[in-house]
Amino acid sequence: MKKRLISMILASALAASLAACGGSSSAPAATTAAPAATEAAQSGGAASHDQVNITFATGGADTLPSYAAAIDVVSDIQAADSAIKIDYKGARQLGDDAEILQQVMGGTIQIGGVGYSVFSTYLPYLEAITLPFVLNDYAKEKAALQTPEAQALFDKVEAELGVKVLASYDSGMRHLANNVRPIKTIDDMKGLKQRVVPSDLLVNSFNAMGCNPANVPYGDIYTSLQNKVIDGEEINVTSINSEKHYEVLKYFSEIGIYPFSTIIFCNAAWFNGLPADVQATIKDAFVKGYDYNFDKYIAEAEEAGYKAMEEAGIQVDVIEDKAPFQEAVASCVEEYKEKDPTIKAFIEMANGL
Repeated sequence: MKKRLISMILASALAASLAACGGSSSAPAATTAAPAATEAAQSGGAASHDQVNITFATGGADTLPSYAAAIDVVSDIQAADSAIKIDYKGARQLGDDAEILQQVMGGTIQIGGVGYSVFSTYLPYLEAITLPFVLNDYAKEKAALQTPEAQALFDKVEAELGVKVLASYDSGMRHLANNVRPIKTIDDMKGLKQRVVPSDLLVNSFNAMGCNPANVPYGDIYTSLQNKVIDGEEINVTSINSEKHYEVLKYFSEIGIYPFSTIIFCNAAWFNGLPADVQATIKDAFVKGYDYNFDKYIAEAEEAGYKAMEEAGIQVDVIEDKAPFQEAVASCVEEYKEKDPTIKAFIEMANGL
């Protein structure tokens, strides 16, 4: 009887031990996860997962509104979950836009921030955001980017390229600048050799407005203006300031042709493999970033840009009659609208805002 009692006690103890460990194969994971959670609780947002290491590279100056917002988002993510460690590499430290997109697609880095136009090499969907005179004020743009129609465009990108769009921020509406003459009417565009973002849609649109589009890499615009390789550019106020183009320009015409979208994106396979709570933390933070971008940084950066142009002596004009410009590009917009049903749905939604 005594032996039988001892056997029962030992069996019960063994069962309890196995239940507590969850089996011998998972015991090391429980042992290593606990210190991480404890450390997270002590240093900030609590975490119940292993450390997540992220490299986040961008292709533009950190002072641009889109990247200034992204830096705030990085801080928010790490405050919410201290087991997420983000190594932010801004201002082309890991390459230009095309190189960053390739690295994220290949999984070498996890998150990237680039100008939307680099995606047009592969697919047409994101150009819908930058159609001339469709999203030509910030309130409308901010609302449009958080609609189901915008998400449908982003889903197309993920399905075809394997990258997930986390947000589409703006670095400022595009206007006209040059060194030949003030642009006050569409006739003033004729014959000007203007640097245009390398997008078929925009090249065709600026051809329709009468200028001669030139393909110049973003980092070479300053010297191209300085050496008269080009007459001018379509550009935002924020970039004139951040890239110091005010040193090599004479005339600026405010018109608001299209928003220059900065796409914040990540490797989809990597993201989809993260714990659900980590995914939610990252996604929610980038959604909050729309407020940083549109409600704070664009206004601040444009104010600084206009001040820099004034101090440099640039003549600033406002084009009041936009109708001739809009009519010139109307056929380009209609042609693009028929490329895909998701594009058409986005444009119709935007026109209704």
